[in-house]
This record gives sequence, C-alpha cells and structure tokens, in this order.
Amino acid sequence: MVGNPFVTYLDKFNVLSPNHSKIYDEYSHDTELEQSFEFTISTKIENHLKNIFSNNPHSVILTGNAGDGKTRLCRLIYDEFAEDRLENWPESGIVTVSYEKGTIKIVKDLSELKEEVMYNILLELQNYVYNQHTDRTFFLIAANEGKLSKTLSRYNDLDFLRKQIMSRFDSHENNDNQLSVINLLDVTSSVYVEKVLREWNKEEYWRACEHCEKKTHCIIYLNHRRTSQPNVQQKIVDQYRLLDYLETHITLREMLIHMSYLLTGGYVCKDILEADHRHIGEQSKKVYYQNFYGVGIGEEAFSEMKALKIFRTLDPGTYSYSAIDDFIVNGDINGDKEIEELYNRVFDNDLDMEFDYFNKTIKFYREHSQEIDSSFLDDWMPRLRRKLYFELGGQKYFNTLKLLPFEYLEQYISLFDNKNAQTNIRKDLVNGLNRAFSRRFIQKFKSSFQLKVSNETLMIYGSFDKRRIDFSQELEREDLDRLPSKFFLIVENEVKLKINLSVFEYLMRLNSGGTHNILSQEVEILLNTFRNELIQISEPDEEVLEIYRLDRENGVYVEHELDE
Repeated sequence: MVGNPFVTYLDKFNVLSPNHSKIYDEYSHDTELEQSFEFTISTKIENHLKNIFSNNPHSVILTGNAGDGKTRLCRLIYDEFAEDRLENWPESGIVTVSYEKGTIKIVKDLSELKEEVMYNILLELQNYVYNQHTDRTFFLIAANEGKLSKTLSRYNDLDFLRKQIMSRFDSHENNDNQLSVINLLDVTSSVYVEKVLREWNKEEYWRACEHCEKKTHCIIYLNHRRTSQPNVQQKIVDQYRLLDYLETHITLREMLIHMSYLLTGGYVCKDILEADHRHIGEQSKKVYYQNFYGVGIGEEAFSEMKALKIFRTLDPGTYSYSAIDDFIVNGDINGDKEIEELYNRVFDNDLDMEFDYFNKTIKFYREHSQEIDSSFLDDWMPRLRRKLYFELGGQKYFNTLKLLPFEYLEQYISLFDNKNAQTNIRKDLVNGLNRAFSRRFIQKFKSSFQLKVSNETLMIYGSFDKRRIDFSQELEREDLDRLPSKFFLIVENEVKLKINLSVFEYLMRLNSGGTHNILSQEVEILLNTFRNELIQISEPDEEVLEIYRLDRENGVYVEHELDE
C-alpha cells in the first residue's frame, strides 16, 4: 500500500512540510502526482467582476491581505475575456486583454512594482476615471491598501484619484460606474469553510483508504470520517462564524492551511504506515478537534498559521462548565438511561479515545482517585470538552456554547433578522453605555430609557431618549460574500456605534452589573470615539447642570440636577 494521493495533495498546504506550496491559486493541478486534484470555490466577487466588465465596464481596484485571492481573481478575469488562457504572469505583472467592450489592463500586484511604475499606473488610472473612460480602457488592479494610500498621498497630482479612492475605502456604497474599490477583507471568513470541508471529504478522494490495513489506526482517516458528519461540519463553521462576529478576518489561504492541518495533523500516509505502537499513541492526539486549536503543536506553527493563533483564544477546552465536566467524568453512571447512552455514543472506543484506554482509566480513577496520577484528568478534560463541543448534537442535555468565552453569544445570534429583538435590546445596550461612559454603577431606567453622555467626572453633557436611538443590522452585500455579522446603534440618524460581538458582550455585562475590566481593551477606543461624537451633537440646558450622584441607600449612582 503506497498511501492515498489525496493526503499527499493536502500536505502541500502544510506550512511545516517540505512539500508546502506557497501559491495556492495557481497549482491546483499537479502533473507530478500520478493522480492530481483540482477544486474551486465559487464566489460572489467572481460573478460581480465578470458582470462589471461585461455590462458596465469601469476600473476596479482589489485590496486585501496576501492570500485573499486577488491574484486568482485577476487571472480569472483574463481567462474570461481573453482568447487564450494565462499560463504564466509576465515579469512586469501586467497583462492586457482586448475584448468587445474595450481593453482591460490587469495589474497582478501594484505593491510589487517600483514606485515610479506605480505612479505612472495610478496617473493613467486617474485620467481614465476623470475622463469617464471615454477611450474604453479599464484597469483591474490588485493592491495593498497601505502601500496604495501611501503612494497616493505622496503625489499632489494624484489628488483627484486619492479622494475618489479614499471615499470608497470609507464605504463600498460610494462605488459607481467609473471606479469600484473592493476590499476582500470584507469577506466573512465562515463563507467558504463548509464548501472546503464538503469538497475535501468527498468519498472519491478517500477510496484508497478503504482497503488500507492501517485505517483503524489512522488518525487522518478518522478525521475525515468525523469531519464528514454534518453536525461536526456545522460546529466548525460556527467557530469561523465567531470570527465574523468579532470582525476578525481569515484569508482564503489561511483557511485552506487550517483545514488541511485539521484533517492531517501534519502527517502523511508514510507516517501512518510505518507507525509502531508508540507512534500510534502520539498520532491519536492529532484528532481534528485538537488540531483545530493547535494543541500540542510548536510555537513556530502558530507564527506560520494565523488561524491557530486566533482560535486558541476561543478554545472550549480551556473553559470549565460544571455540568459538562461532571458528564465527562460520571456520565456513564448518571442513572438516566438516555444520558448514559449519549455518553457511550460520544465517548466511544475509537482511536481518539485511545481505544479502551480512557474508559478503563476513568473507571479506575473513580474507584481509586487517591491512587492515580492527577495529571490524567488534567490532560484529558480539555481534550474531551473540545470533543463534546464538536460532536454532541443538539442542546437537549448540555449547552456546549457555555464552553465558549461569551456569556451573551446566544442572544447576539438571536438578534439577526429579528426586528423585535433588535428593538427590545436597545434598553439594555443603552444602560450598558451609561455605565461605560461614567464608569459607575448607574441606576437602570425602570420603564423608558435615555442615553446619558457623561464621563468619569460624572458630569452629564447631553441626553437622548429612545425615540432618537435606532438599532439596525448591517446590510447584506451583493458584490462579495459577506454575511451580516454586526449591528449599529444610531443616535439622531447621525452618530453611529458599530456593535460587534465584543462590544455587545461588554455592554451586556455592564448592563447586568459586571465590571469594566473584561474586554475593555477591545472596545474602549471605539466607545470613547462614540461618546465624543455624541458630545458634539448634544445640546445641554445652559441653566441646569446635570450630574450623577451616589445614592448611598441603594448603592447606585442616580441623576441629579444642580440649578443656578
């Protein structure tokens, strides 16, 4: 048995492997393999770009991080409108396509070019945009946002183009039929994960494993079987969805690296086939729910794999929840037949449980807890919390969201596409804001509510009642793959506070009596900016000074007016 060639393909995404390929967009077909693999992920932006150059041609700038797919999109547009396919980029990184609507000049990466060349391209682009593309020449430019902004600000004669581009950086809604700037950082990370998991778990890619004598001892094959299950796939997507809620972006490249490691744990078939008993024990620890968070991997991997570094802060294995911990230790002797069956179904005797080792040891632990090394549970509890989080279907007995570091995640999720819930949540958020601004435990409003703009001196600069406060969900994008992931609290239809999961969690904790130290670093700059903008539109009564004073009887701060 020589192994599964698809596993060899996945190893090309392993940044720690000598087989690692850095050009994910352009090597999907590998002629060196006896059997090669190709896959594509359909995206909205592809169709949007095709539609622009087909029906309403104008110049387009693509920005984003390395790995967001800018080069792939440039190649796709060339292949769509040129008579031939682009085999290799010229050294200049610039190609030209003539088609029925005019000419498209495609710049693979503006940031790689010498500054003089960049300047000339931007000057040319400025002329096209200013003259409304009367000569029917259109640019498609991939660029780094920082480098692009720096170059534009350096030359006064690019001022027109700079203003045009900056307005589009402010909002994609400022794109028009002369120039579009599309930031691929706006793509939500969760959109493509399920597509990749479904593609890479197709049975046709794993048929070579079916007759392998080592498949019951193969952690790669086990990871394939588990991540083929719809409920497990959904939990993986849910974890990526958390990043959307937190406005943390994972590039397509980083996601592919992460999903590859999730499946293989960094191993190839040779490692499995040559493994002895000791190696099998080590390989069993590379189960997908451990790999997802980079458990047991060296620090150099975290520097190479951004996804691991980010997800480590969301690891359900590190958060203890008594009901779940008790189930892990005692669920098979619970006394409730359904719970015991659930326990045996989740904590089975498969490879990741080291076959019957865990079940035998946990029984021994219960009977002889004073005689067993306490490190046994220290090692296994985080691992089994992760397993339970991903593999327990439904929430009938245990709410696995309790293993995540957010108290109000369920409520946050429930707000999407629920106008009534969005309207009702305003009062709690406003109370949280009142406490955030003053940094005091402010008394809640009993019926109606008002947003009081104050600071730590306890002076109130202005008030806004509920009729002047709106709460809305971000709109879905038609041009690229972005799921609505945040909300806005809008005062006087003028001042807007972006509310992502971090801000929501912070304000809801303050609303329920929590302290200011949790999540403060993530949200305080945003809240201070919001407060300053509110002060600017406030109209305080010049004859009455409004402050907060301590109500010692109730232990809260209340409003108080000081007349002249």
